[in-house]
Amino acid sequence: MFKRELLKNKLYGVAMIGLGALSVPIEWDGTFFLFTLMAGCGLIFAKENWII
Repeated sequence: MFKRELLKNKLYGVAMIGLGALSVPIEWDGTFFLFTLMAGCGLIFAKENWII
């Protein structure tokens, strides 16, 4: 499952989820977190390189 070339996808996915999680206590709204969670999980579990 782990390929060296997909490492950038996983790092960006984790960063995106972390950014969304940090926005929840600031605004007390989880909408942005849900959108970043969907996109971040897509990046983490991708089988091909999305980040060039």
